[in-house]
Amino acid sequence: MIAGLTDRMARLGAIIAATGLLALTVLAIVTLLDIAGREMFSTPINGFSDIADLIVVFAAASCLPISLIERHHVSVRFLGRMNWRLREILDLLGHVFTLGVFILMAWQVAVYAGEVYQSSQTTWLIRIPIWPLWFATSAIIAFCVPAQAMIVIAQAQRAFSPVALADQYGEVSDAKPGTEPLS
Repeated sequence: MIAGLTDRMARLGAIIAATGLLALTVLAIVTLLDIAGREMFSTPINGFSDIADLIVVFAAASCLPISLIERHHVSVRFLGRMNWRLREILDLLGHVFTLGVFILMAWQVAVYAGEVYQSSQTTWLIRIPIWPLWFATSAIIAFCVPAQAMIVIAQAQRAFSPVALADQYGEVSDAKPGTEPLS
């Protein structure tokens, strides 16, 4: 059940990331048009900075779910070789901490989105309402919470496995003779 749910979350995360990357592509094209207009015709795109600010926030948030689901984040094992169970428990604690951070982020971005909506805030120059972008960003960050919760569950299963587990290099530290490492 968890594997199927994780697969569906990964597909949705990939779609969200593709949307964010599309937004970055649009930003790159608009940046080129702004520079060309500014240099060749002395007419920059009005409100370009407003558009860029909105796109960057959305695009950055869009890449978070897939990076969590596929574990494309930086982790440092500063203790070197250690007992496999201790290694897995420390990884579990890191994933629980990350879950807590995303819960706080989701909460605060949702609060901010609500405040932006209530105050009818717009961009400075071209007066585009910014609340839709902040609600979309809030939804994306909120999606990170169940995604990270799935990672915590999977890591808890690894940490409390009855069989010694291999690290990312396929090695088992302090394994009992005769046990097969699981990867």
